[in-house]
Amino acid sequence: MIDEGWWPVLEIPDRKLVDYLLNLAHPIGGPKARFFLSFGFDRAKPDEIGRASLAQADALFGTDALRFVEIDGRMRLVVEGPVVAPDGRRPHVRVVWQRQATIAWRLITAVPLTR
Repeated sequence: MIDEGWWPVLEIPDRKLVDYLLNLAHPIGGPKARFFLSFGFDRAKPDEIGRASLAQADALFGTDALRFVEIDGRMRLVVEGPVVAPDGRRPHVRVVWQRQATIAWRLITAVPLTR
């Protein structure tokens, strides 16, 4: 179950979803977009992938699938596991959040995983 206290510290910029993760024309995000679109995520409904990423972090909190790493002096939260897609399937995805100057963590990428 999602803890209402957890969500406010995770930020998901709409531009990250629409212009990157769900944008077939993006040079880096294009292959990711093909993956996410194939599971029913839709660029016109970016909040679906946002909610799926939040739910993944919540479901895996306190497990080995969620870990903190420091890269180039920046603290990141890496979550690896299934996300519930709009079509009902559960693809495995690595979602990376980066600590901001405030208490919040901002989504910086999502990467399809092979099991």
